[in-house]
Amino acid sequence: MSYTVKQVARMSGVSVRTLHFYDETGLLKPAFIGPNAYRFYEEPQLLILQQILFYRELGFELKQILKILGRADFEKVAALQSHRKVLQKNLARTRRLIQTIDKTIQHLKGKKKMKSQEMFVGFSVAAGKDRFNQPIKLGGRGGEPNDCKLSGKDTDGAMCVFEFTGLSGGPPHIHHAQDEWIYVVEGEFKFHVGNKQFHVIAGESVFIPRKLKHMWGCVSGKAGKLINVYQPAGTMEEFFRELSKPPKNLITAEQMVNKTYTAEQVKSLHRLFEVHGMDLLPPPGHERTTSKIK
Repeated sequence: MSYTVKQVARMSGVSVRTLHFYDETGLLKPAFIGPNAYRFYEEPQLLILQQILFYRELGFELKQILKILGRADFEKVAALQSHRKVLQKNLARTRRLIQTIDKTIQHLKGKKKMKSQEMFVGFSVAAGKDRFNQPIKLGGRGGEPNDCKLSGKDTDGAMCVFEFTGLSGGPPHIHHAQDEWIYVVEGEFKFHVGNKQFHVIAGESVFIPRKLKHMWGCVSGKAGKLINVYQPAGTMEEFFRELSKPPKNLITAEQMVNKTYTAEQVKSLHRLFEVHGMDLLPPPGHERTTSKIK
């Protein structure tokens, strides 16, 4: 049986844009293209898509998945068995983390007192460290630290938390399926949220609802620090990890500052945002003169 790209998107939860991107990058080609130029998928392609989603859940980058699936000795059943072992290994730990979250909620609601040491059952992340000891430097080597403190893998996708230290929050964008909460730890930041702009200092926080255009940057004259929470987690961790090792066709932090990037790099950056559920938008004041690059 053959399925259109829209049917595959509905059954898998993967957007049509993402399926198009997978086709363009060679990660998942359709079974055939119909006379109407529509993409059609059959069971072998659905099984490949399932593998892609499993590897994404386990934290693999797209280029790693492409390499794995392209191996001559790749075997689907063996891969599924491997996925099952990893998930089983993480299951007990995930349950402990959920119990910690539930106890913390009860404690904060005043229903049941929680011992201090119970707050750290299941995980702890040292100062200046990443959740998985895999530091994220936005823009590649020499970039700004954006350490994952709580992964979506810890919360079954409910939320993820990052600690950012630096100057730039990147270009303006929109999250289609996530709310964002930012707490400033050090420094002073300027925010553009929707049609408003304001300054936020240490100890203050900002809530940014989904589907609202926003951007921010540090205006302290030196690197600031903030806590960034996404709910639900989506694939923000994967997005940031891809930015931490930008391929040649993505814009580095240095190129962003010096404005030495190319039109092709801008297109690649748009595609990367779209794959992870976001739209990259023009900076304030350029909305009428700059159109979105497809």
